[in-house]
Amino acid sequence: MIRELVALVERLNLSTTQNMVGSHFPEIVALLSIVFGGSFLLFAWKHHAYFLGVTGFLVGGWAGLMLKSHLQPAGGGVTPMLYLATCAVGGAFIATCWRRFVGLLLGGFTVAIMGSVRFPAYFRPGDHTLSAISMAFLLGGGLGAIFPKFFFVFNSSLIGAVFITYGVSTAIVSKLIGEVKADLAVLVHLCIFLPLLLFGIMYQLTTSQNEPMPDDAPAPRRSPAQA
Repeated sequence: MIRELVALVERLNLSTTQNMVGSHFPEIVALLSIVFGGSFLLFAWKHHAYFLGVTGFLVGGWAGLMLKSHLQPAGGGVTPMLYLATCAVGGAFIATCWRRFVGLLLGGFTVAIMGSVRFPAYFRPGDHTLSAISMAFLLGGGLGAIFPKFFFVFNSSLIGAVFITYGVSTAIVSKLIGEVKADLAVLVHLCIFLPLLLFGIMYQLTTSQNEPMPDDAPAPRRSPAQA
């Protein structure tokens, strides 16, 4: 089947289209990054089931390929497509149906990453590295189980800000400032990234302040006789 697909692509003769896209490839990638990042900044919580499903699908597929390379590194046996499809569907199902569990994972991941950046001495390779990572992940996981909405909004805003910063830097900033020192380039990128991150967090929390987690049980209503 793969040989048939390769032969079909070869018969299409896409050399002209490839040359046209190749000359504008950075601009196309920048535009797609801005659109993708903007959707995360504005609509990640409003349509969180879709975003969680897509994220779980991609992460699950990546985990399936890693599982294939670990269990059968020499090739042969079960086709990689089976690992990819099974783990991708499983990841999408878990992310969509067990959202509080995803919040736990997001909280643990966020606190562990921030801890490794803020306190790098405790996360250097050594005897206590695994203990430090485990404690940070457990702490973040507990916070993520209590506040899953906040960690989902924070991580989605982080993803959106990163993609938009890349797109704006590639399409606009790099052409305006040209070749500059590394310190100035970092400062310019931070001036784009931090406002976008804060805007995404504040916008999503403000527009969804009356929307609880979908799997939370609604508060029981008191009957007039009990009032």
